[in-house]
Amino acid sequence: MIEVAMATDDERETRRCPGTTVAGEPCRVPSEMLLDSGWCLLHDPARGAERSANATAGGNKTAKRMRKGIEVGDLNTPDDATRITARLAVALASGELPAAQGRAALVAVQAWLRSWENAQDDLVERLSAEIARLKGER
Repeated sequence: MIEVAMATDDERETRRCPGTTVAGEPCRVPSEMLLDSGWCLLHDPARGAERSANATAGGNKTAKRMRKGIEVGDLNTPDDATRITARLAVALASGELPAAQGRAALVAVQAWLRSWENAQDDLVERLSAEIARLKGER
């Protein structure tokens, strides 16, 4: 049988985790959340390996979800940009793609489209100049 000493209200008030935050402030975990060691779960030195394993597992789950991605095909023409935008919209609406990934992909497609339009404007200018030059040679 395990005996646990119950702390009085005064003892609970004064009991604090000896750990500090990243900012160097004292840990503010309430006394009822302290472990038998007197530390909170995040600062207990005896649980370092457990914390590390949990963080790794959590990070792996997040990374897997965040890197899920979808197949959209090549982006070479404005029609491709339209097709990809439609595919992204459906993937976002259905939850197939995380919102942050979808937004980033849409921003990238918009940037590509602006670049393509600028290249077309440059081409029109060069062709107009060449046409004017050829007309002047007649």
